[in-house]
Amino acid sequence: MSEFRHIGKVRRRQDGRAIVTGKALYCDDLPIKNCYVAKVLHSPYPHAEIVSIDTSEAEKLPGVCGVMTYKNAPDWRTGVPAHRPVMSQHLRFVGDPVAAVAAENAQIAEQALELIHVEYRQLPPVYDVEDAIKPGAPEVYRAEDNIESKGYHYERNCLPPGSWFEGNDPPFYKIQDGDVEQGFAESDVVVEGKVAYTWTFPGAPESPFVAAGWDDDTHVNVWASSQGPNMVCRPLAYTIGAHINVTTPNVGGSYGNKDALGYITMLTVALAKVTGVTVKYALTKEEHLLFYERRLDNKFIGKIGITKDGRIKALKGDWLVGTGAGSELTQGQVAEGLGELHIALNKCPNWDIEAKVVVSNKIPVGIARGFGGQELKACALHLLTRALRQIDMDPVTFYKKNFCQAGDRYYWRTGHKYSNPVINYDKCFDVAAEKFHWFDRWKGWGVPSRVEGNKAYGVGFSLHSSGDPQSDETFAYVRLENDQVMVHCAVSQFGNGQRLALAKIAAEILNVPLENVTINSSDTRTDPADFGAAGSRETITAGGAVGDAAKAARQKLLEEAAEKMGCSAEDLDTKDLMVFRKDDPSVCLPWIAICPMYYSITGEGVVKGDFNHNNCVMNFVEVEVDLETGLAKITDALSASDVGRIINPLELKMQFEGGLGSAGMDTGHLEEMVLDPVIGRVMTHNMIDYKWRPFNELPKFDTAVLESVWPTANPYGAIGIGEITGAAGPAAVLMAIENAIGGAEINEYPATPDKILNALGKAKGGLVE
Repeated sequence: MSEFRHIGKVRRRQDGRAIVTGKALYCDDLPIKNCYVAKVLHSPYPHAEIVSIDTSEAEKLPGVCGVMTYKNAPDWRTGVPAHRPVMSQHLRFVGDPVAAVAAENAQIAEQALELIHVEYRQLPPVYDVEDAIKPGAPEVYRAEDNIESKGYHYERNCLPPGSWFEGNDPPFYKIQDGDVEQGFAESDVVVEGKVAYTWTFPGAPESPFVAAGWDDDTHVNVWASSQGPNMVCRPLAYTIGAHINVTTPNVGGSYGNKDALGYITMLTVALAKVTGVTVKYALTKEEHLLFYERRLDNKFIGKIGITKDGRIKALKGDWLVGTGAGSELTQGQVAEGLGELHIALNKCPNWDIEAKVVVSNKIPVGIARGFGGQELKACALHLLTRALRQIDMDPVTFYKKNFCQAGDRYYWRTGHKYSNPVINYDKCFDVAAEKFHWFDRWKGWGVPSRVEGNKAYGVGFSLHSSGDPQSDETFAYVRLENDQVMVHCAVSQFGNGQRLALAKIAAEILNVPLENVTINSSDTRTDPADFGAAGSRETITAGGAVGDAAKAARQKLLEEAAEKMGCSAEDLDTKDLMVFRKDDPSVCLPWIAICPMYYSITGEGVVKGDFNHNNCVMNFVEVEVDLETGLAKITDALSASDVGRIINPLELKMQFEGGLGSAGMDTGHLEEMVLDPVIGRVMTHNMIDYKWRPFNELPKFDTAVLESVWPTANPYGAIGIGEITGAAGPAAVLMAIENAIGGAEINEYPATPDKILNALGKAKGGLVE
């Protein structure tokens, strides 16, 4: 990396000191003028109707500005298709908003909630995706909810597939290629089964926040703790027929779950409209854990055929995608999940797999990292291990044979096929397997790598790939002042260091100290359009747009300097805010002489996205299982990828490590949402009962990172892997657990102690024998 000044070097984040000292501003720290506090009354029942509601006492309380119920809420809807209303008389989950209050402070708002009198009529709920589609199951959405889509609404409680929202492509909810029956006939081994990956909580430490205030009937200002400000404003603006400006300061963590913020933004904007004041809705941690959007709830019921030499021949199945009582962007997750499975099992010629988006009386689901592929592959690839066991082939060898290679065609979220012409991960398989000592540790299917007393150890492997790293259009511009470089792009700071990478790219191209580069605060008023920091795409797309903008600004700077210096722009170069002749650096001008006070030079950049640059992360794990208690622990993990050029080495390492928890790898054995089926309420509603990994229980963790410098739109040949670092982890963990316990089968995530003891025959009726 010696040829670069900033790229690939460890640099202090420009916002780092403010974050660790508490000076950084988050949404709830913003001094929003004349802002009222919003509080929400939530349904105590999983399925009910409001018989009557009386808000008169709450409205009379001093300090209350207004109350919103289904009676006066705007008739807006969110989701794909637009189905979830602002408020409804028909309540669909424990936590569904019944009323919202705007008051001068939180205490008054909470008092007002207690003065609202509601009479409910309880209705029978349904929670399980298989139960929800049975004839006679309780209807979560009725005919009057008007969410039918002609030709696609095929079963009770199934939402129509819906198009990926930004295009005109038909819905992509199934892959049907080749002849699966012929493929099964050509297979040496055929396995069938059902695997479930239950919903989890991809909860950031900081709870979601939205504030909203209307300037007039067609313009509304929003402040949101979102990683994608354009994802907040553009779909909702289309829905409500108004122009929305979004400001995003520091977000904290997101893990994809605070991207669009679709429903709570709609709720807050609606309350602001009803009351006529600016309001802010900061979810409490209890609300965050009890009512906020979850990861998808899934079951895969399938059939897979392979040959003795490890070639996959056919894959057939139903993917039941539980979206709870509302879908933020579930159809998009379905589309990407199918594409990600197709990349992983790319050599399979015969496919018949169909997804069904199923609503229930669980908490609504939303965007989460792994975005559909983590959920589907955790199920489908685990079923595949049943076939690999029969041919006695280890998973690393199998996936290397069947994974998408350079030039192979794969489906992606539009339903079309794409081809990655250059990027190949074969070498990464070999380097990572050697570093983890995979072939020394692997003893065969259902065979522990070692046993020490009552502790058995097993190893597992899986991988994940996405077609999004260079997806969708991204715009940026760079502004040169006499002593500063200003970068404008809609990239929020949500923990991953992406803004540092963009500052480095601008600083490298303009050859200035990093402290002379400022990334503008994320604000749709001043930043150009960008799909947002999702899908591991900003390394290429925002990096490419900022790189092009910096190059354009640099060229203009040299052209204007050339006029003053009596030469051509090609004769000049720039370093440290000075422009000089290449043949005689003593002939020079400072930037302030070219770009004086009250003068700017700007450059624009754009990346027009494609789906031809798939990334890949491989997860190797070793687990320890206590054969007496059933407790499983990850003892060793290695994550691997070829990332092209490394931009931020320290942040890259931390991104790999961050794949462990928060609905990542730990959903294989640890993180679990527990629902009481009698009252319909989540019981794991605090940071103790929801089994997070504390810092003092981090396993040994290593990486194998290759740096091939791929030909991407990033000016230095990088490819992003941020979203997918832990997506393959659950499948690797469950594989390792089954190997540790001698091959006993577990077909539901997470593999908690009760499931492990059940598999070992040591538990009956929930009691250890």
